[in-house]
Amino acid sequence: MRIIGGEFKGRTLYGFKGEDIRPTSDNARESLFNILGDIKGADFLDLFSGTGAVGIEAISRGANVVFNDRSRESVALTKENLKKVGAQGEVCSFDALAFIGSTRKRFDIAFLDPPYNSETAREFLGAVSKILKDGGVVVFEDEKPFTGVADGLVLTDVRRYGRAILHFFVKKGAGAAVYAGSFDPITVGHERSVLAAIDAFGKAFVVVGENAGKTPFFTEGERTDMVKAALNGANAEVLRFSDFNGEEDYAEFLEKNGARYYVRGIRDEDDFRYEKKAERKNAEVYPFITTAYIFCEDEFKGVSSTKVKKLIEKGKSATDYIPSGARALFSGFIAKKQPK
Repeated sequence: MRIIGGEFKGRTLYGFKGEDIRPTSDNARESLFNILGDIKGADFLDLFSGTGAVGIEAISRGANVVFNDRSRESVALTKENLKKVGAQGEVCSFDALAFIGSTRKRFDIAFLDPPYNSETAREFLGAVSKILKDGGVVVFEDEKPFTGVADGLVLTDVRRYGRAILHFFVKKGAGAAVYAGSFDPITVGHERSVLAAIDAFGKAFVVVGENAGKTPFFTEGERTDMVKAALNGANAEVLRFSDFNGEEDYAEFLEKNGARYYVRGIRDEDDFRYEKKAERKNAEVYPFITTAYIFCEDEFKGVSSTKVKKLIEKGKSATDYIPSGARALFSGFIAKKQPK
């Protein structure tokens, strides 16, 4: 391992013996700090420090770093690596949750690299949000996309580097969510994402629109009615984009009514890349909106409106893919479309 940039660029670090420990690769670290940009003077937490490589890279670039790892071997190695390059940093040895619960420090950036597929990763993320400064960033490394939401955090970017996936979260601020789609028809995947958005942000504006590249199977009125039925009882306001006088009127409504997060439900990394392109365009029209991503659980990855319509075309039942509250309407609308 070596330091990629900054004051200690090119210096090599000691590593663990054997292959049981998996340090963040040089390539992933380089990309991480390119994305973070200028971190000079930032308060940086390396929560599962391992060799200390990520935290020392941050020191090299001007950050003030606190290292933590409950492993005595890791703590000793971090101290050796700090000494080797001549860097200064605070090194702690606590369980991660114990450290978070006891520290009085607040951080601009927190890097979390617990053991892959950790069952407590969601708990770590929710806890660390409480020790972030306003505008703070959390970077979470794992080998699978993080699904659902983390308390107090908003997922804004995901990058893969070989086996490693880096998730970039920002500290959640005040504001409601917007969830827009054609909902042709609404699926259990849509429902799960909208409910997660409501859980995260308190309220969601669910906007039924059109896909310019497709002819809808269901009418706008049918789609709207199904969305309302599916979300009945949830803190969601269902709107139709056609009721607004263009994007400017729509943007004015959202800003006036406190919408600050545009939530996108993601099935896989291809979905994410597509939505990331759309994010850049949306930022121009809705500068007050932050795009937030929610990766769906494995059970919903095969669910899509397209799949539902294909089943309908084949004369097969698709009701299992429709939210329970909307199934009666869905079946009724299908019956009306069947040839007599």
